Amino acid sequence: MKRKKKNNNKNGKWEISFAPITRYSVVFCAAIFVIVLLGGGVLSVRRMKTDARASLVASHAQISQRVTGTIELLESLASLPEFYDPDIPPIDKVKKLDQMSPYFGYLMICYVDSQIIVYSDGSEPASLASRDYMQRLFSTGQRQVTDSFAAGADGVTLNYTVAVPLFDAENKITGCLFSAIYFDEVVDILSQSAQASSSEVTLIGSQGQIMSSTAGLPYGDSIMDGLRKGMLFGTTTDRLQEQLLAAEPGSFWSFQDGSLYYTTYQRVENTGWDILCAVNFWTTFAETLPALILVAGLTVLICIGLLLFVRRYIAGQMQVVDMLVHSVEELENSIYQNERPEDVDFQEVLRLTSNGLSDSLTGVVTRSVFMNQADALLRKADRNKVQALCFADMDNLKYINDSCGHAGGDIALKSIGYILREYEKKYDGVVGRYGGDEFVMLLTSLDDEKELRSVLNELVLRFQTSVQSGGQSIQVQCSIGVAVYRPGTELEQLIADADEALYYVKQNGKGYYHIHRN
Repeated sequence: MKRKKKNNNKNGKWEISFAPITRYSVVFCAAIFVIVLLGGGVLSVRRMKTDARASLVASHAQISQRVTGTIELLESLASLPEFYDPDIPPIDKVKKLDQMSPYFGYLMICYVDSQIIVYSDGSEPASLASRDYMQRLFSTGQRQVTDSFAAGADGVTLNYTVAVPLFDAENKITGCLFSAIYFDEVVDILSQSAQASSSEVTLIGSQGQIMSSTAGLPYGDSIMDGLRKGMLFGTTTDRLQEQLLAAEPGSFWSFQDGSLYYTTYQRVENTGWDILCAVNFWTTFAETLPALILVAGLTVLICIGLLLFVRRYIAGQMQVVDMLVHSVEELENSIYQNERPEDVDFQEVLRLTSNGLSDSLTGVVTRSVFMNQADALLRKADRNKVQALCFADMDNLKYINDSCGHAGGDIALKSIGYILREYEKKYDGVVGRYGGDEFVMLLTSLDDEKELRSVLNELVLRFQTSVQSGGQSIQVQCSIGVAVYRPGTELEQLIADADEALYYVKQNGKGYYHIHRN
């Protein structure tokens, strides 16, 4: 009964599944995408620190410059006799100050006398005795910079007041000068700093109250109340409050409203104010995301291009395989008239018909082919027979090459290969060229060890011969190491045992054989 032929091809062509390659490529691309996102997260965390510090430097510098500049201006005016001399009418002082206000960018610079009465041009004098900062100024003689508070005719407009005392020649307070920094001006400074670095800037007063915030925090609320709703890392709200009261700069991480924040803070010189600049992780990550997507996209495109290249390369190699398989099938048809026996050995067909699988000089198979075929022969060998591996080595190839040239050495090698191939056919074996002058031969159908020794004796005698080359007679001699197969022995171990037996022969006279004993 004819065995049904299994088809590993489609429409006469061999195919290879690219599904595993595609699957691994998708996994690789996904892994790269995750790594890129994680890297973007790390870069975003580092950028949060940079942005927060940049925003703090910008906002702190502008607000400090405005406050310090106002103090210096007022102190310069306060040193002029016309302002601290009580004999000069207040209205004259007010008129001069009103002329200066637009020039220095202030809406007003006002004069207050020793009775804490404020004067302005065109308006009735008003008492500021109820103002805490005025009480402190006249009692301590120190300049004052207030937190924001409602002032003006409407009693609603918010501003910050900078006031300096006026001293006469006897160092007595005769009044003061003050100027208002309007709330909107500070808001603009904070907004510009926040937009430049995508941060949230908050200005808090001497009592920790929120005076202005680009994050939309309610005016007048305690900054600590908001921080207590989240989680702080590396510090606590109490410790943070102590650092703010001590005017110590610092920074901290926090988790607020489902996002990670990095906040840095610093005291504004000459004031009781603190500036806090916070950066949101998701805001920073969103700004980094387009670059991350570009990197991930380029990586995916490279992976797709590499996959297409590999697919095209393998497809080209499969065409070569198709041609080889087609040639073997034609050979099979010509030998068996399209009838395939049960025990066809296609490896043997390939060995006999492919120059690439055999040694071109001696006609035996190459080392790699020998290893494959010998392993297959050992697996299917009759265990009632003796299997032996012979390792043959020419003893005098160098002498032959030196005396007769390489052509003579080639003739000697051909003669050894010819002899070994006779025994290969006779005892169901395979012969391979292992090295330059080394041959390995596996015999699988020896009746017993007695027959093995008979074969070895014949080989030794036949190897001790001569060949003719260029009118010269070339003497040939070989040594043989033998290993007998035992169940469970690997092919590599057989070769190693035979090689050890060959070494024994080389050390004890050469030109004979020795069987390895375990």
